[in-house]
Amino acid sequence: MATVGISSSCFYPVNTEIALRTALEAGIVHFEIHFSTFSELSDGYIKEIRKMLKAYGAQVHSVHPFYSLLESPMFFSDYSERRFADGLEIYKQFFHTAAKLGAQNVILHGGQTTGKSRVMISQDEYIERYNVILETARKSGVTLLHENVYMHTAQTPEFCRKLIEYLGDKALFAFDNKQARRAGFDSAEFAKALSGHIRTVHISDCDREHDCLLPGKGNENFVAIRNAMSGEDDNAFWAIEVYNDAFREAKEIRLSLNYLEMKLREAENSKFTKN
Repeated sequence: MATVGISSSCFYPVNTEIALRTALEAGIVHFEIHFSTFSELSDGYIKEIRKMLKAYGAQVHSVHPFYSLLESPMFFSDYSERRFADGLEIYKQFFHTAAKLGAQNVILHGGQTTGKSRVMISQDEYIERYNVILETARKSGVTLLHENVYMHTAQTPEFCRKLIEYLGDKALFAFDNKQARRAGFDSAEFAKALSGHIRTVHISDCDREHDCLLPGKGNENFVAIRNAMSGEDDNAFWAIEVYNDAFREAKEIRLSLNYLEMKLREAENSKFTKN
């Protein structure tokens, strides 16, 4: 069954090491780490994080750069190649940090579709540049995942499928169900469009008034999302990703993890029943 954990960003703006310790003490051992500043990429800081994780038998599955807001002007603008090259050097730090932590994946938001920093290049050139970033990550021993972020280039199943058409098995994704909803798509239908190419899932719940709740607090159909994904997605890491106003204590997230694990087991059992 898929591994279930959380993103450390659930506790933002608490310092990353405090967020991790709080979650670890609540019994959570699977993580996506959302780094918040460059000093957190230093060898000394990463050494302390590894020591903390090892003490609890915890594992890091993915890394989320704090540089996401600058990915559009850094990688996908019509400015000179110099900025793109500098951006690659910056992201090598995230790739190397992920590798040191034993994390397989690094998340990319990609280019924005609105505002002054919106993408000013063609889709074909966008994909070519994305492939360069992807290959740079692979040389560091990690995998780059494009996230389907609302108001960004990959906010539609159509563009994500184009990435798959151009890049084949190299086109892999972090699927976020709240971002799919914000872009006006059904979560399960979006997941189906990425089927076979999902390696991380950013998961949350929702109701009519709230679009980012802890799983179990709303009416999202987690079984449908899981069943929309293919066997190649069986090892995807499911990370609860909510804002800090969605809970009061870490134990609430622990209970939500239990609920999500139950729903994923239900999805697995339904597949066996159908067969």
